[in-house]
Amino acid sequence: MTSAPTKAEVKQANRQLYDTAAEKYEDIDGRRSPELRAWLSRTLTDLRAQAPGPVLLDVGAGSGLICREARNIFEQRVALDISPRILAAHRDNFELGAAADVDALPIASGAADALVCFAVLHHLYDFQGLVREAARVLKPGGIFYSDHDMDSRFHARFAWPLAAYRRLRDAGSKYVGALPGLTRRVYELSEWQEDGVDADSLAKMLTEAGFTVRLTRHWYGLLPVTDALFGFRSFAPGLAPLARLWAVRN
Repeated sequence: MTSAPTKAEVKQANRQLYDTAAEKYEDIDGRRSPELRAWLSRTLTDLRAQAPGPVLLDVGAGSGLICREARNIFEQRVALDISPRILAAHRDNFELGAAADVDALPIASGAADALVCFAVLHHLYDFQGLVREAARVLKPGGIFYSDHDMDSRFHARFAWPLAAYRRLRDAGSKYVGALPGLTRRVYELSEWQEDGVDADSLAKMLTEAGFTVRLTRHWYGLLPVTDALFGFRSFAPGLAPLARLWAVRN
């Protein structure tokens, strides 16, 4: 019997995938539409208006989408990612960058005003380290913002149609086909929580760590048709795929 993957193996898979994909990631992913970028810019402007200062941490930065859209909004944009190669390939998108483990961020306590995880949570093995580090590095009034991870309650309700959609889309084959040496196993480990993150449990963890949390679910940024149908309206749990957490450090 094959033993269950460890946390270290999931981290290593994420590093391997994004080191391998570094220069090609934007082309392979293909989901950085002008509309999504404009929406992110508006969201980051709102984040800056409510954050206590100008220091933004982009955790799981990848190719620097958040840092790029935060240009002229946050004065200091720090990109943190487990893959040093993807940071090096996209160095122009941020002021500072460091290869970092989410469980031990190389940031001084109370040094950050905002911490963003965009489409990152589903790559993590668990959330204990992230919550602990967010509580440590954010100053009082600092904001933790995450978005664009599938909510497990939506997956539980629509598991069959989601399985059919994923078979048609087959993102794993797209990555493996474009990146020589990458295995399907590495891709699957990197998408550790592909079937949805438990947003309710994460919200509870943040609350217990000293945050005031607002959790909503929405559809925006997936497809033009769903953007047109649903906009950025909030939906009841299980009726929208994307979990959004906005948590203020008390």
